[in-house]
Amino acid sequence: MTDYALAYDLVKEQSSHDYEPLWAELKRLGGHRTEYSLWLINVNNTAKETCDQLRNYLDKDDRLWVLELTENHYFANATGGTNDWIMNNPPSR
Repeated sequence: MTDYALAYDLVKEQSSHDYEPLWAELKRLGGHRTEYSLWLINVNNTAKETCDQLRNYLDKDDRLWVLELTENHYFANATGGTNDWIMNNPPSR
C-alpha cells in the first residue's frame, strides 16, 4: 500500500455539490481530507492508476495531481485527524 497526496481543482464547479462524487470516492478509499482541495489516501495502485481511476469523477478540464507521500514531509495547520491518519498509514521511506 502506498500513501498519496491528491490535489485537485474543479475548474467550472457551480457549487460544492459538484465535488460530491469525488469526495464520496475518496471517502470510500479511506481518504482523509487535510485541506480544502488536498486529500491523503493509502491504496494499492500506482500514482498513474490512482489518477486514472479518480479522473472518472472529474470533468475533462479539471485538474488532478497525485503525489506519493514519503517520510520526508511536513505540514502546518492541517485539519483535525491528519496526524492520526499519517500515524495509521505511515508513508514509505
